[in-house]
Amino acid sequence: MQSRVTRQLVKRMAISLLTLVSLGAATAQSQITIAQSTDITGFDVHNVRTSSAESVFVNIFDYLVMRGAQGGFEPALAESWEITGDTTWRFYLREDVKWHDGSPFTATDVKFSIERVAHDTSLTSQQVYEHIVEVEIIDDYTVDIHTEYPDPILLHRLSSLGAAIVPAAYIAEVGWAAFDDAPVGTGPYKVSEWRRDDRLILEAFDQHFRGRPAYDRVIHRVIPEDSTRVNELITGGIDIAAAVPPFEVDRVNGSDRAEVLPQPSPRVMMLVMNTADELPTGDRRVREALDYAIDDRLLVDAVMGGYGVPVLGRVGPAVTGSPMDLYDAYNYDPERAVQLLEEAGYGPGELSLKIQSPLGRYPMDSDLAQIIGVMFEAVGINVELEILEWGAFADRIWNPHNIEHMALMGLSNTMFDGWYPQRAILCEGSYKEKTNWCNEAFDTAVNAAAMEMDPEKRAEYIATAYYIVAEERPQIMLFQSEDLIGVNRNVNWTPRQDALLWMYEAAPR
Repeated sequence: MQSRVTRQLVKRMAISLLTLVSLGAATAQSQITIAQSTDITGFDVHNVRTSSAESVFVNIFDYLVMRGAQGGFEPALAESWEITGDTTWRFYLREDVKWHDGSPFTATDVKFSIERVAHDTSLTSQQVYEHIVEVEIIDDYTVDIHTEYPDPILLHRLSSLGAAIVPAAYIAEVGWAAFDDAPVGTGPYKVSEWRRDDRLILEAFDQHFRGRPAYDRVIHRVIPEDSTRVNELITGGIDIAAAVPPFEVDRVNGSDRAEVLPQPSPRVMMLVMNTADELPTGDRRVREALDYAIDDRLLVDAVMGGYGVPVLGRVGPAVTGSPMDLYDAYNYDPERAVQLLEEAGYGPGELSLKIQSPLGRYPMDSDLAQIIGVMFEAVGINVELEILEWGAFADRIWNPHNIEHMALMGLSNTMFDGWYPQRAILCEGSYKEKTNWCNEAFDTAVNAAAMEMDPEKRAEYIATAYYIVAEERPQIMLFQSEDLIGVNRNVNWTPRQDALLWMYEAAPR
């Protein structure tokens, strides 16, 4: 008797053969091809925290709750929910959901998925869900989620990649290694074939609870080079290109085939500072001088092609509870920068600093680092640049004390909540080991916001934390970035605020 995983592998081989046979009849099936710069690393959705991976997985797996295209929360595997106690949320599940192998979705799958990510400390997503104590099954289609303390953003968490629901019985039978070879979800598309570092082929799932998607096939291609990705878009090799560089926008828009659709992103570009006392950047006056030396508006206009908004905090219109007086705001006063440097004991040419930057991880990242270096030199600072390919850069700066003075980073906010990015820089976390920054008043405000259910009081705590960061500058904010997505003019699809490439929303024009 064949094992379940063997049946899945045989089924996938059959689908792949049918795919090859059908290549000569392109009109027989509708398909849409998407290109990103990186590939997924596997199908363990609880062990990944990148937006590029979530853009793939959202087509295969569902959450209890899904974020709407422009904000808010919509029913997904849960039809409705309610708060039934200080630390308890009840979710009423859909009864018409099937896994890709035809088996029914039930509360057992929810309990297995959420408790796994909450309790398994080896998973990269675990810290986001560690306060979840238990998922209690009330009946086959009702669950109570019990948390250690009141959680005002539980819906934010449950609509994020780490909370994707996976099939409990199937994984118990075949194990995670076999699941990687034959993944099963409830999403609008099911996996047909994965050619690592090349492409992932998905086929429409006829029994999806929302209805069959418009496209029969979705192909996710891996094209690391920006220019190659853009060339493929304007020549028709792909239909959607992620991360179009700003300098390529006019070329795309000038083609007959595609256009670039900008979408504000929760990602904020910043300089992450090492504030150790023995370093020049440990002096708050030096960090303030660096902030005043940077013309953030010029960075947006000249380097990013106008696609971005200067900010003094990790804020944005879609980020709940964030103080919007820090949005579309920046400090630029080179004369004040020179004065602050003198107060800190540094005359012209007497201070030398290093800027560390990745190459190709974020749009125009190394260019930004170089222009910022010129701005620092304009106020009398000697600058050394260290620009590394992303893997080498990440290994270097996230080891203790390897941010020598400052590192250019683009940090996102997958929860779209003002508290969420601040919890990462609490004194008790690993951030202090890497940057030496700790502020007890900041910690008090952030910890209070974590459990405050009253939105107005919570916003006050969040604002207090943001203002401390804006004053202390352990992170010097530059701008909120915009995602530039190239889309074929024959595709009816609008980029989402959360940057997910969810193809259930796409259809041919």
